[in-house]
Parts: sequence; C-alpha cells; structure tokens
Amino acid sequence: MSSWNCRHEVNGICMKVAGAYCRPGMKGCVLVGKVTFQDGVIPAPVWPPGAGPAEARAKAGSGEPER
Repeated sequence: MSSWNCRHEVNGICMKVAGAYCRPGMKGCVLVGKVTFQDGVIPAPVWPPGAGPAEARAKAGSGEPER
C-alpha cells in the first residue's frame, strides 16, 4: 500500500479540476495515464453541490455574474 500528496488538493477539493472533489486518477487529474488502478476504471469528476460546471453554465446563461 502507498500514499501520496497532491499539490492541487486543498481540503479534499481539486483545484486543477475546477473545484471537484479530489478523486485520484479522475479525468483531468495529474495521475491520468501515469498510473493504473487495480479495477482499471478511470473515475469521473464529482463536484460539491452548487460548484460544478453545470451550475457555471446555468449562471452564464441567466446573465448572473460568476463569483
């Protein structure tokens, strides 16, 4: 068993993948293509409620300024 620290992870949130929960190996992660996980599945990004790319698109379409 091994562990690692990622410089893009802050309090469980990935700053590299637009604020998604940190899931090592997810699409956009620094580990994609560099490591292989035992189950062979690349996890999809998961965002906290109100923080995902879908919410950003909805705000842009409504004329509401982004934070």
